Amino acid sequence: MNWRETPATLSRARAEQPLVFKGPKGALHGIFTPPAPDASPASACVVFPGRPRSGLRRLPVLAARILAAEGFAALRFDLRGRGESAGEVEMPSRQEPRGEDVVAAIRHLREAHGQKQFLLAGYCFDAVTALDAFRDEADAIAGIFFATAAVLEEKPDGPPADGLARSAASRLRSMVRRARAPKILDSFEISFRALARSHARALFLYAEQDRLRAEFRVAEEVLFSKLDSEARGRLEIEIWPGRIHTIEGQFAAIERAISWLREFHPARSQRGAWREPRQPIAQES
Repeated sequence: MNWRETPATLSRARAEQPLVFKGPKGALHGIFTPPAPDASPASACVVFPGRPRSGLRRLPVLAARILAAEGFAALRFDLRGRGESAGEVEMPSRQEPRGEDVVAAIRHLREAHGQKQFLLAGYCFDAVTALDAFRDEADAIAGIFFATAAVLEEKPDGPPADGLARSAASRLRSMVRRARAPKILDSFEISFRALARSHARALFLYAEQDRLRAEFRVAEEVLFSKLDSEARGRLEIEIWPGRIHTIEGQFAAIERAISWLREFHPARSQRGAWREPRQPIAQES
């Protein structure tokens, strides 16, 4: 990926600080980007959990610096078992979103850096991890950007059988899965309800042609439909045409995250619509 820094984002890059803090399974490593001293303070810290912290095509790196140049603090950090953070390397699990890593980050930022209000941003599994932090730190979180993540249970098929027995067993399992009503992940539902009870805002972003869009429809029917008017006004859903799980879609999603997070800056309400990004995120030719 080719991308350009601006003088404002380069200034924030030079001010970045490595962080090491205690997580539930060992030390967690991250990069803290302090807000520009000459910018109007946003009084909020944006947290990007990552596997690893550089994220897809290093997009969270530039996003953190753009927001920091405009007055936000930002932390991007490696979740356990990824990047420099301690822990066993494992595939992301729907059943174990590991939001306690985000909780550890929030508490370290509060105690060591004086941060009081937090904004979370996650893409795919990292979005579920960010949402899971609402179980323990809902009062401290002002908003969450949640992009195209799984929300339904994943049932293991069990050990394979041999020959014809394996084929028959596979067909039987497929029939059972089709007959069984889809079930929302307990971890998602518990965290979502904590979000709904809080005062935080949220933007849930999906695209019509992505596979996970079908999963999110179940959440809309089961969870969003039961929200009261106050909560429904805070928790937005944005459905795009096409797909987000493409190179172009990933760029568009991080640009949308930046524009949405800007809405939390106090200066926005003082002078109307926020300006466009100083440097759009786009691939160079």
